[in-house]
Amino acid sequence: MPAMNDVSRKFLAVSDETEECMVALVFAAMRAKAVSAGLIVLRCARVPGLGGWIGLDRDISEDAMDSARIKALKHIEAVEQRVGVKAELVVSVDEPVDAIRSLVNTDKAIKSLILAAAPGWRPGPLVSRLAKGKPIANRPVAVTVIPGELTDAELDELGGIAG
Repeated sequence: MPAMNDVSRKFLAVSDETEECMVALVFAAMRAKAVSAGLIVLRCARVPGLGGWIGLDRDISEDAMDSARIKALKHIEAVEQRVGVKAELVVSVDEPVDAIRSLVNTDKAIKSLILAAAPGWRPGPLVSRLAKGKPIANRPVAVTVIPGELTDAELDELGGIAG
């Protein structure tokens, strides 16, 4: 498989603190593997600004970015062990919806955004915010929302790797 940056088609999924996040990440990896596409994992860092304390703000921002990167790398490692797909990591300080829009508008190879519904089929916070706002990108991008409570067997079946 070519390097991630050379792939002409990529799936995008978000690493966050929700229960359903891993289902979306694994499904996105399965689909990427099935069609020889790349996978991008986006993680947004929560960076509180103190205002006026430039040195302290910078330290807090760096800590938040490091924490976000570490959490996302754990997700990426779990996905790679489960599916065999190595993801490209993007860490952003933007709010998730803004970060998704920016990334999708910047990387034209992103063709699909994969999200998972919260348990009980309630739209999670990210799904809700994306559904209420303007289009995700200035070009067509598929958005797939899968159930967030899938078992491993159900995920394998939907992801296309069940025997």
